[in-house]
Amino acid sequence: MALRYALALLLIPLIAGCGAPHAPPPSSGTRLYLAGDGELWVVDVARERVRRLELPRLAPGDPPYRIVRRGDEIVVYGGTTYRLEGRSLRPLVRGSWFFLPSAHPDRVWTTFLDPRSPATVNALRAVREVAVDGRVTVPDVRPPGGRWPERAVMSGLLVGMRDGGMLIWDPATRARVRRLPPADYGPTSRNLIASCPYGRCRALALTDARSGAVDSVPAPRGTGFEVWSGAFSPDGATLAVPVRSGGRRRLALVDVGRRTATVVAGSRVPPGYVFVAWSAAGDQVFVSGGARFSNRTLVAYRPGAPRAITLDVEVGDFYGMAAR
Repeated sequence: MALRYALALLLIPLIAGCGAPHAPPPSSGTRLYLAGDGELWVVDVARERVRRLELPRLAPGDPPYRIVRRGDEIVVYGGTTYRLEGRSLRPLVRGSWFFLPSAHPDRVWTTFLDPRSPATVNALRAVREVAVDGRVTVPDVRPPGGRWPERAVMSGLLVGMRDGGMLIWDPATRARVRRLPPADYGPTSRNLIASCPYGRCRALALTDARSGAVDSVPAPRGTGFEVWSGAFSPDGATLAVPVRSGGRRRLALVDVGRRTATVVAGSRVPPGYVFVAWSAAGDQVFVSGGARFSNRTLVAYRPGAPRAITLDVEVGDFYGMAAR
């Protein structure tokens, strides 16, 4: 299977030379990081090999993010915020609760519970932006009403409101930038926010956090977007997002400039835990699927290739995915 994957990568430049879109040369070092409860799997994509790490600090829980790539580092949740170093975890921000990826690619927003808040509320005492080297880039500040931030853009944090909408709030100035309507909110890239109306998403919205301008992207025929599982490419030019059709999940690529969406051939995964991640170079995108206690499917796609490839690997249950 590894040989099949390697041969497929070698064929991409030949196909591109025959009139197909040009694809960048393969990178040999791409790894997938799959965060489970007390364990983490590292997948060597090109070789289709798996290494399992026992990490007891990866405690069970339901944080917004289990694992993200920030710059060249992998940041994980384990009851506090850790940075992966080799086969172990090093605390990045002690005493934090959950974290969010910042709009800056080498930073995270960390959150701190208000000890006076009852467990039925769990209001926040503060949020803090931290670089992966430990530098504090925005010091502690309490979000409006102690509410939880859910996404980050250059203009500020998207703080969830009772009606399902979002408040864009700037922690640096404490200004309320803009209110966004109730919707299912997905990934962000700089000041761009992807979202869908509640229910079956026949079109997703791309909102400029600064101006409030909204563009719409129709879903490929017969499908609906699952925007909450999507991920923007590192350059922000492409949004990779699962689409559903019946019980199937496939990967669609949204051209942000053209406002079009195309389903990737061969990218079908089962429903359940569906995650999307881009390599650090933006030359590969991955989608996973599968239910708890069942076989998980990992699919790799190199933009410009004729179709995606299912990786021939076996891993256990995981609840977050990152790549570098």
